[in-house]
Amino acid sequence: MPYLSQIIGKRVLDSVGQPMGRISDLAITIEEPFGGEFPPVTLVLVKAGDAHLRLRWEMIADISSLERGNVCLLDQPRARVTVGREKEGEVYLKRDVLDKQILDVSNARMVRVNDVFLIEDKDDNLRAAGVDVSFRGLLRRVRLEHSVVPLARKFGAKMARQHIPWNQVEVLRGEGGGKIVSKLPTDKLSRLHPSDLAAIVTQMSPTQRAALIETLDDETVALALEEADDEVAADVLSDLDIERAADIIEEMDPDEAADVLGEMDSPEAADAILNRLDDPEEAADIKHLLSYEEDTAGALMNTDVVLLREEFTCDEAISHLRSEDATPENLHSLFLENEEGRLIGAISLAQVVLSAGDVRLQSLIEDDLITVDPQASVQECAKLVAKYDLMSLPVVDFNGALLGIVTVDDILDEIAPQEWSARRRA
Repeated sequence: MPYLSQIIGKRVLDSVGQPMGRISDLAITIEEPFGGEFPPVTLVLVKAGDAHLRLRWEMIADISSLERGNVCLLDQPRARVTVGREKEGEVYLKRDVLDKQILDVSNARMVRVNDVFLIEDKDDNLRAAGVDVSFRGLLRRVRLEHSVVPLARKFGAKMARQHIPWNQVEVLRGEGGGKIVSKLPTDKLSRLHPSDLAAIVTQMSPTQRAALIETLDDETVALALEEADDEVAADVLSDLDIERAADIIEEMDPDEAADVLGEMDSPEAADAILNRLDDPEEAADIKHLLSYEEDTAGALMNTDVVLLREEFTCDEAISHLRSEDATPENLHSLFLENEEGRLIGAISLAQVVLSAGDVRLQSLIEDDLITVDPQASVQECAKLVAKYDLMSLPVVDFNGALLGIVTVDDILDEIAPQEWSARRRA
């Protein structure tokens, strides 16, 4: 199995033994249908003096010489060599991949590529099989692998290769003018857990984030930003145009959206995003949440809750839930109000489903209602949740009307150490 570092610099001879130059890079095709999971090498870039020749892969006569010898043999004399041109969808392994950050989808992380390993298929094509992200790959490039690795083993140090198969990585647009082309990774990235996607976004530079987010739908981005640090999420939104940012905010829970918009450096930009929302009520909810002081129940609460009339039957409650355009995230608790709009209790969805259809909801209330006002501190909320073993804590106004709920997750995210919170989400 040859590595890119073993190929770069090899002499190239034509079919009669005349020197052509030295290999300076290999190009692969990553666009479907020709790329596939392990894309083939399509061009060999040869440095001949001050010129660069792009030789089609079909001109290589002896592939085995790439790994074991010092020369690359062509199948025709120099006078008959035709030079290929760079095409759309081609990526140069040294210029665009080596030393760049690449997205390891399987492990949800950004990694630095120290080498690229290649394989020969049954048709004598050379294909990109994966990347080596180990320190050993770096040693190989500076020709120290065979001297340092045995020495390290004598002292009990393991220097294993860390190979990531090509079909488990995504090549993203790089920094500083690098031409790394995106493979539009929506099929793999959209299936990642939002926490994993958030971890990837956090590791990326602004340029890489923009390339990634361009390939993802609004809902996927919204779920990831809800799991990311609010400052990172705010930076992401700030780099987007107003329309796209508004579309993403509409997919987020109101409390999460308020947290992110509140972290934006420009209040004017946050207002501009809110003014572009299609739903005026949602915009009003978010603005209302932004009006509360930081680290209070009002600032933490989620306004997307299920509020039902106490006189509803179980059948009526289920019909109401089915008629809702969107399903709230916190559907495990259903809240009941009286005809004056005052919150009187909470029941579980399981109680409604398991009870007879004609049973009134108010008859299912079992526990006394524990509530807080919007100005309650996070610490107060935490004490109540711990004391009464609650999953969520209703927030009510001075008339007793439900404003929203503060969940256990919301509280933990505020009071737990950052590293502990990150482990909990993993």
